Amino acid sequence: MIHAPERPSQQIEAPSPWKPCDLRGIYPDVVSTGLFCDIGAAVGTMLGPTARVVIAGDFRLSTPDLKLALSSGLLQTGAHVYDAGQIPTPLAYYAANIIHADAVLIVTASHNPAAHNGLKLMLRSVPTNPEQINQIRALTITRDFRSGTGKIETFDPVPEYMQTILARWGYLKQSGHSRVILDAGNGAWSELAPEIFRQLGFDVTCISCMPDGNFPDRSPDCSRAGNLTRLCQTVTQQKNSIGIAWDGDGDRVAFVDENGDFVSPDEIALLLASSVLEKQDKAASENRKIVVDIKCSDIVRRIIEQQHGTALLERTGHAFMRGRMVADNALLGLDACGHYFFQELKGGDDGLFAALFFLDALDHKGQLLSEVRRSLPRIYTTPELRIPTSMLPYVIAAKSLTSAFPDAKIMDTDGLRFIMDDGVVLVRESGTEPVVSLTIEGFHAEGHQRILSQCVQSLPQASTHLQNELQDLATR
Repeated sequence: MIHAPERPSQQIEAPSPWKPCDLRGIYPDVVSTGLFCDIGAAVGTMLGPTARVVIAGDFRLSTPDLKLALSSGLLQTGAHVYDAGQIPTPLAYYAANIIHADAVLIVTASHNPAAHNGLKLMLRSVPTNPEQINQIRALTITRDFRSGTGKIETFDPVPEYMQTILARWGYLKQSGHSRVILDAGNGAWSELAPEIFRQLGFDVTCISCMPDGNFPDRSPDCSRAGNLTRLCQTVTQQKNSIGIAWDGDGDRVAFVDENGDFVSPDEIALLLASSVLEKQDKAASENRKIVVDIKCSDIVRRIIEQQHGTALLERTGHAFMRGRMVADNALLGLDACGHYFFQELKGGDDGLFAALFFLDALDHKGQLLSEVRRSLPRIYTTPELRIPTSMLPYVIAAKSLTSAFPDAKIMDTDGLRFIMDDGVVLVRESGTEPVVSLTIEGFHAEGHQRILSQCVQSLPQASTHLQNELQDLATR
């Protein structure tokens, strides 16, 4: 028998958990307790002795073990750890503000699938930037950690948070929009959100409001209409109701109108921006700045400027958006995936606060949500189209689109944004998943169709994938 010569095995590089501003990966293959112990020690080393650090986490099955490892690393550097438990991410930020913490570390993979976990970080009240992430990563490699004896105590921010929210939004009890369907997606708002809405006088129906780190009912990503089918169906069964959904850790929010139709983040952005700018005295207020995620429709920027606001285009990602909010003391931040940032929250985001803010803005309109949507400018844009990098690497996509649109003005704030007379194309590499993100917008129907066809033709490696995604969107 003749045996074929053995080929040298090709080593496949394991995916890295280190993202530009946080960590994400499958547990325990990519994200592990050993890594999190080292990260805790690295952060404690950077902050110095007696640092005050809040730790918290979502309801994923791996979160308790990762939290324990994180606190262990912090304690060995002498940090004072405040364990806020398993709570929505916005409550962890709230807890950090209450105790004037030097840092907050939140074990969560946000909207990623159940098998994943990760870490969101804020140091000195500011989200970590790529330079700080690289510094933490370098310390986990050298293991040149500070030595000390720390202490840990539990801290429950829920009662004070609830008191603050109920005091801030108590007048909504008189709102005409009192019937809500809440879809927590088995995530972090499952128990607390229904209680708050009920205390505010809303007629509440719950679906998927039992915390479960397996996310059995739907994906923890609430930003995609296809994940909210059950919510849409439930809303149509209850007259004059509004659907509200959150992601796995509770900082993103999505809405469904009373007809059971998904409300796009661009539509939400237009309503929130108009509401905020209308409340500002044009003569007395110099600050009419609104931070806009570069993935948002260009019409969001144009409407803000038509209303005498200043649109600040910013790189996609929580850390970049929140950092820009703080740096420019902006009124509002509008994200293309359901994060909304508020000056009132010191530039922070909170999916429950945003939901109440949205309902308040809608109440001032005095119309049903579907009626408000019909009054908005028509938006000719695709949702975010996601192409696996194994199918089409970002560098090839960027090069192909640059050749396809030679006369376009190009912005490179985050990926490449091609600006033409009849529309905009944005291509970028995701910071959390191995996908190329593509968004195609036209300023009118003809422009949208032209640019869409040009993009599909210019990316032959992914043309079938794109056509399938577009077909799937058309049938929803």
